[in-house]
Amino acid sequence: MNMNEGLAKMGAIGSKVRNVGIFLVILGALSVWAPQLSGKMLAVIIGVLLILGGVGRTMFSWIAPSWGSALLRAAVGVLTVVAGVYMLMQPEVGSRALAIVLMIYLFADGITSLIVALKMPPVVSGGGWMLLGSLASIALGILMWMQWPASGELAVGVLIGIKLMLDGISLIGLGVAAKAVAD
Repeated sequence: MNMNEGLAKMGAIGSKVRNVGIFLVILGALSVWAPQLSGKMLAVIIGVLLILGGVGRTMFSWIAPSWGSALLRAAVGVLTVVAGVYMLMQPEVGSRALAIVLMIYLFADGITSLIVALKMPPVVSGGGWMLLGSLASIALGILMWMQWPASGELAVGVLIGIKLMLDGISLIGLGVAAKAVAD
């Protein structure tokens, strides 16, 4: 299946893809507008998820085939809960740790999006936006790495916001292109 066939199949949901893109642009703008708040909120959300995952892991450690394995699983579960509590108690430190993960994510996402964008036929209007978004993602990851550790706390909110806006613009272009190919 070539890219035009894929876009034609996606044409039926092209307007939904465009609407998701608009939603991402709005979320990204809010994140850029309040980067410290969005960075800390993300750290808190991840902290809560770590606590829930750690509690679940600890509760079900008894399923392990041996006592040693059960104790190890329980210890990892407790460690996960401790990490989650720490992120809740120290969201600034958590957002700095997230900044490191974000650097790696932006670079890896940019490379994979670049590969997809380069495979798109030139007639697809969303391909140019995807190419721009992938190059911006790579550049943001590199810039963040060059500014580390100063880029820590604010970078999470600003860069996630920029990335959300670029992904939103990419989805808007892709949704419009899919709708045009389907019509």
